[in-house]
Amino acid sequence: MERQARREQVLRHAKRIFARKGYHRTNVADIISHARIARGTFYLYFQNKRDLFEELLEQVLGEMRHRIQRLRVGAGEPEPVEQLRTNLRRVLSFVLAERELTDILLNHSMGFDRELDLRIDGFYEKVTDQIQRSLDLGIQMNLVRTCNTRAVAYCILGGIKEVVGQLSRHRRRDIGPLVEEILDFGLRGVAQPELLAGLRRANETGRVSFSPEID
Repeated sequence: MERQARREQVLRHAKRIFARKGYHRTNVADIISHARIARGTFYLYFQNKRDLFEELLEQVLGEMRHRIQRLRVGAGEPEPVEQLRTNLRRVLSFVLAERELTDILLNHSMGFDRELDLRIDGFYEKVTDQIQRSLDLGIQMNLVRTCNTRAVAYCILGGIKEVVGQLSRHRRRDIGPLVEEILDFGLRGVAQPELLAGLRRANETGRVSFSPEID
C-alpha cells in the first residue's frame, strides 16, 4: 500500500507540473523536486517522463470508459435521454475534478515529439471509438438517425473539447445548464422545429422549397 501511495503521489505532482509548464518544458528533476522523492525512487515506478505521461492518459481513458455508460432499454430503466444526461454530468464532473489532466490534453504542443504526438492522437481516436459505438448502438435502438457515425463522432468530440476547454479555463462549477444545452444541441441542433419539419416534408416529396407561399 505504501508503494502504491508513493506512486500516486508522483502522478499527482506530475499532473500539476505538466499542466503548468507543459509536457516539453517539464523534466524529471521538476517532478522529483515537487514530489520530494529521490531520483532512484522515481525510476522504481516509471521508466521516464513519457512513461509517466502515458499513465496519465490511460487514467483519463479509463475514467471515460467508466463514465460513458451503455444505454439500456427495458422495463424499469430510465428514459434514454435521462441516461444521456447522466453520462454528460459524469463526464463534466470529472473534467472539473481533474482540471490538470484536462489542461494537459487540451494544451499539449504538437510537433516536438512525433511518438508522443501519435500517443495523443491515439488517445483521441479511442475516445472517438467510444462515441461511435454509442452512435451505432443508438441507430440499432432507433434513437439516432442513420448517418456516418465516424464523421459525427469527430464532430461531437471537437465540440466537447471546446466546451471542456472553456469550462476549465473559466473555472465554471455549475454544470447543470451546460449539460442541458449540450444535450439539446445533440438531439435537436439549432434549427427551429418548424424548419426541421419543413425539411423533412421537402425530403419526402422531393421539393426544393419548403417555405410557405406568400400572397
